[in-house]
Amino acid sequence: MNMSQKSEKEWKRRNGETEKRRSKFPDSFLLCKITACCLLLFMFFPMISHAGLRGLPEGKSNVQVGDNAPLETADLKKAHEEGKVILLMFGNIDHCIYCEKVWFNIREILPKYEKDVVGILKTHRASKFWAPDDEAVRLGEIYGVVGEPWLFIIDKKGIVRHIFMGFTGKSEIEAEIKKVLVQTGNVK
Repeated sequence: MNMSQKSEKEWKRRNGETEKRRSKFPDSFLLCKITACCLLLFMFFPMISHAGLRGLPEGKSNVQVGDNAPLETADLKKAHEEGKVILLMFGNIDHCIYCEKVWFNIREILPKYEKDVVGILKTHRASKFWAPDDEAVRLGEIYGVVGEPWLFIIDKKGIVRHIFMGFTGKSEIEAEIKKVLVQTGNVK
C-alpha cells in the first residue's frame, strides 16, 4: 500500500467517523427540539386537568346554594333529624394535603359548636392504598363533585347554605357556620 492509498484509507476512516458523529448530532438535537416544543405546548395549552393536584375542584356541583341537600346516607340523615348544621366534606385526607388541612380546620372548629354542628367526611375518590366506600362514591356522584376538597354547609332544614371549593381557612369556615346558625336562630 502506497502513501496515497494509506492517506485515502485514513481519510475515509476519519471521514466515516465524522459522518457517524454528524448523523448522531442531528438526531439528538431534533429530539431536544421536539421535547422543548412539547413542554412549551403543555405549559401553555394543557390537555389534561391538574386541578386535583392544586387542591382546586373542577366545574360546578350538581347541588347548588339554596337547594335541598341530598341527605342519602345514614350519618347525614341522623344529623338532619337531630337538627344540626352539617359540614359535609368530600375529600381524601390520606393523599390530598388540601383536604387534610380543611378537615383539620373543621376538627378545630367543631368543639365550639358541638351542640349545633356536625362534621362529616366522605372519601369519594380512591387513594393510593384503598378504594373509597361505595356509599361515598354514590353520594359524590349525586352531588356532582369532581376533584377535592369540597365543603358543603347544610343548615338544620337540609338546605345548602354555602359551598367551599378547594382549600378553605378556619376563619372562613367559622364565619359561614356563624351565618348559618344566625339564620336558623341557633345563635344570636
